[in-house]
Amino acid sequence: MPTARRRLESKDIPQADSLENVRRIIDAVADGSKTKADVSDRTGINPRHVLYGLHTARVLGFLVEEEGGGFGTTELGNTLRNDPAGSAEEREAFRKSIQESEIIGAIAPGILSDKPPTQDTITKNIVKLSGLSDSTAGRRAQTLISWRTQILSQLGTGVVPSADDAADESDEDETVAQA
Repeated sequence: MPTARRRLESKDIPQADSLENVRRIIDAVADGSKTKADVSDRTGINPRHVLYGLHTARVLGFLVEEEGGGFGTTELGNTLRNDPAGSAEEREAFRKSIQESEIIGAIAPGILSDKPPTQDTITKNIVKLSGLSDSTAGRRAQTLISWRTQILSQLGTGVVPSADDAADESDEDETVAQA
């Protein structure tokens, strides 16, 4: 795993608490905003928080840093744009990106599972992989816990199912209804 072989930079450890704002930032970039200032003007989000959101979207695979500065959307980011904001499809896209992110997997393995790592464990992983201070790492760990809470509260359950799990449950419900 490359993250285990190299030290993560501070910008690689997400600090954008609101997935809704991350989505707004992705939308702004997809609509042509390239810089932190452009995105801030378009969204009304504070420039510092825009920067957090830009790097979070990059870590999750929705955006890419372009040569010469600025950001652009990836294929995954463009696909997300087809999902209505706040929809089950959007939640699934975020869930999948969180679970598939190499960086998130290194610092918070199983964050969306029924037995997630504790905030203390995530903090220790962040310190080990990035060299950030305990207090900064703790604040970043809080971000990941916040994502878990957002996704779970939107689903109304204690475990974040995959799309396949949801389809299986739907099939079971249909079978029971036919019986």
